[in-house]
Amino acid sequence: MLAREVLQSFDLIRQAQKLIPPGPVSVQVQGYPEGEYFARLEQPRGEVVYYLQGNGTAYLDRFRVRTPTFANLAALVAMLQGCELSEVGLIVLSIDPCISCTER
Repeated sequence: MLAREVLQSFDLIRQAQKLIPPGPVSVQVQGYPEGEYFARLEQPRGEVVYYLQGNGTAYLDRFRVRTPTFANLAALVAMLQGCELSEVGLIVLSIDPCISCTER
């Protein structure tokens, strides 16, 4: 069963490759950002927020990213209150943490 799923995944990847149009993959960016930009996107673990503030030069004034795991860690304080030590692992895994996303 598992081998058929792997082969089907390969087939899907080959189909997707055929649909990619030819040409350069990168996009040339012209100029420097000026002003504030804010974007919210949905990711598998939750919402990610990007914020940047440009001053029209090659260097940004501010760039911040709030990852879903970082936002979900605050909920652990309430979730872990009154639980048994044996339950901690399961509770922490219930928010599906990505620890590298929270290193700051």
